Amino acid sequence: MKDLTGMKQNNGIKVIGLTGGIGSGKSEAAEILAGTYGALLLNMDRIAHELMAEGGVSYRLIVEYFGRGILDDEKNIDRGKLGKEVYQNAEKLKILNSFTHPYVLDYVRSRIKEVKEKNSYPFICVETALPREAALKDFCDEIWYVSTNKQVREERLKSSRNFNRTKFEQVLLNQLSEEEYEAASTHILTNNGTLEGLKAQMEKLLNGENRK
Repeated sequence: MKDLTGMKQNNGIKVIGLTGGIGSGKSEAAEILAGTYGALLLNMDRIAHELMAEGGVSYRLIVEYFGRGILDDEKNIDRGKLGKEVYQNAEKLKILNSFTHPYVLDYVRSRIKEVKEKNSYPFICVETALPREAALKDFCDEIWYVSTNKQVREERLKSSRNFNRTKFEQVLLNQLSEEEYEAASTHILTNNGTLEGLKAQMEKLLNGENRK
């Protein structure tokens, strides 16, 4: 594991927000930070999934509002059924988000506070595809955007998830544009090539070399 004692600021352990669209390689970058550099990885999407599992606070609120008809045979929330409930209904989507986002943020902030108090990790990585909704600027020292051109992303998703052009374009409609991601970030990683190339850029950022 690489030594990152230089990452620690005067006010404690550095928090890096990591963001990017689908197929950008954001998750691979997060795995590098955790596996190679020993960061605590807080994946906001995974946390939301855990809170929506039976017994979680989001699960209770969602079922109370939308009814038990959104559950599958094993009493788990059926995301397909839930998606139909909020599809093209901005008010219901807003309500659904209110059942998840605040609790995810509470968990993330609590873990960051705990780690800083115990000094238990060299730094923290908060991964999300939604930097604005996640309010990364409120608690991150830096926000890294993994930027990948559209054609490369499409090819990756065709290979890894069997996406076709229509599905890819539909997903893009619900994500931020390149310009919006850049505006929400402090640093940019370009990931159109190899994993080694991405690692090299990340090491430069961790060593304090700016790239935006």
